[in-house]
Amino acid sequence: MCNCKSGCINRRCACLKSGQACTDECQCQRCRNPLNGVDTENLSMCVIQNIQAYKALSQAKLNQAHQLPCEHASVPLKTLLTGYECSECSEDYSYSFCWNEVVQENNSWHCEVCGTCRDWREWHCENCNKCTYGVTLPCENCGEEGPMAFMAC
Repeated sequence: MCNCKSGCINRRCACLKSGQACTDECQCQRCRNPLNGVDTENLSMCVIQNIQAYKALSQAKLNQAHQLPCEHASVPLKTLLTGYECSECSEDYSYSFCWNEVVQENNSWHCEVCGTCRDWREWHCENCNKCTYGVTLPCENCGEEGPMAFMAC
């Protein structure tokens, strides 16, 4: 629930920041939350944080088939936006607006703070508020220990 006076168009809006539409309980003024009217329940955070690009997709683009990285199938973009499990290899795939390609779910993630898709080997450092490479390495920006540093020994 928010009480924005700026129209709910940026991540200062609590609803937009949490990936939700504004509701009747919000006390916002001139609400223009881009998530209003969008069923976000099954959408990835990458899609939600790139909602303008999602909303701009034509029906032809949504129906366009994309080859899975495993090369077992081609799947329509609209299916990849909510996630797809390959029936042959059982890997989960989705579409990354950040990278403009189909990605394997367990090899990537979307950093909500930085607003970008990242390689699975990267992590978000709470100390310097930036993403960095190497889950067993210290942060390359500030030197903070990585989330898996204790396992490196």
